[in-house]
Amino acid sequence: MSNEITMPKLSDTMEEGKILRWLKHPGDKIARGEAIAEVETDKADMVLESFEEGVLEQIKLNEGESAPVGAVIAMIKSAGPQDSKSQAKSDLKPQPKPAAQERAAVSEKKPKKPIAPAAVVTDVSLGDLYVHPAMSANLSAAPTAIAAPPAHAEPSPPASDAEAGDGHKLLASPLARRVAEEAGIDISHVRGTGPEGRVTKRDIDNFVREQQLFKFRRLVSPREGAPGSREELSAMRKTIAKRVALSKREIPHFYVTVEVAMEDAVRLKDSLEATELFEQTVTYNDIIVKACALALGRYPRINASFRDEGLVIHPNINIAIAVAVEDGLILPVIHECERLSLLEISRAAHRLVAKSSRGGFTSDELSGATFSISNMGMLGIEHFAAVIVPPQAAILAVSAIKDRPVVRGGQLAVGKTMMVTGSFDHRIVDGVVAGRFLDELKRFLENPSSLLL
Repeated sequence: MSNEITMPKLSDTMEEGKILRWLKHPGDKIARGEAIAEVETDKADMVLESFEEGVLEQIKLNEGESAPVGAVIAMIKSAGPQDSKSQAKSDLKPQPKPAAQERAAVSEKKPKKPIAPAAVVTDVSLGDLYVHPAMSANLSAAPTAIAAPPAHAEPSPPASDAEAGDGHKLLASPLARRVAEEAGIDISHVRGTGPEGRVTKRDIDNFVREQQLFKFRRLVSPREGAPGSREELSAMRKTIAKRVALSKREIPHFYVTVEVAMEDAVRLKDSLEATELFEQTVTYNDIIVKACALALGRYPRINASFRDEGLVIHPNINIAIAVAVEDGLILPVIHECERLSLLEISRAAHRLVAKSSRGGFTSDELSGATFSISNMGMLGIEHFAAVIVPPQAAILAVSAIKDRPVVRGGQLAVGKTMMVTGSFDHRIVDGVVAGRFLDELKRFLENPSSLLL
């Protein structure tokens, strides 16, 4: 018995996929978990896996061709009864898992599908796709939340002190070594600022930030191209073009901007870094996500969607953070932010942004957002407005923290301030509600100790 393999839907924005390369051909045997095709989607290049054992009978979509979600792309026949029986016996023995390390990033959320009976093949479903690390090497994360660079060094020894390559003693705290190993950093390349040149966690964090800023500047630098030439859009750029055009055409945008005093937030961030209480560096973006979660909890109408001439207020606050990649941007989602502490939000953000560099997103991590944040502060941008991501009610545009003249007690002074601009759907939100929401957000950011409760 043969069943259809259809083009699965990875995210709520995906409309079609493109076959980049078939890894299996008609007549080839396919094992469970074996990759059968490389697929280009609106999010990234993905690998289509088979979770059934059988034989590929027919390919219906050629390489380079696209098909909408749900379209039949191939036919597969399951293994016969004898093969299934043999496989069942072999399953009782410990078996190495192929490419286990590559799929470790998604194993925690990847749905487990039951083995189909002999001669029955179930459809390849959403969980059968994952971002293959080798295919995602061209992705680069914008430092809206800091991502570790790809691993390029041998893990550091577990001891607190070791010899560097020149024979000298390399001093580093155990925490710094652990963080460097997790980030794939050769700790001998990091200049220590502690006693006797000891490398601290803060030195590792600063090194990562410098590396990411260098990568991001290369990412946003003008690309070379022949004048008058034509470039075909990738699936990601096609989806971005459709979504932003739909958003601006269908959603009546209006914009509200506030200036936020950030001196206390800067001191909080510096204090958390100095104490080294957290393994991850809490970024300004993490602080903003936490403040947004608290403000959205008090103004749930902002955490809503316009659907079928009605308003849907979402039960959970799922915040997407815009991350730049080579051919556009992606919006990984931190789910249930209303339940998370600042530290938990920081951990989730670090994990998601790191995945944008090495791959391994699950569908859940790219879907279900109820509110979005776009941060261009790392580029020194003073003010901008973002386009709403349908069907969300709003998006927050975050600019750089800058020294600006402020008035305190009737006297002119210099303060660290940040401009934030909310784009709102006027079908859902009126100006008064939008203004009150931003005022609440401003209050949390200007009193950041509330974010630690």
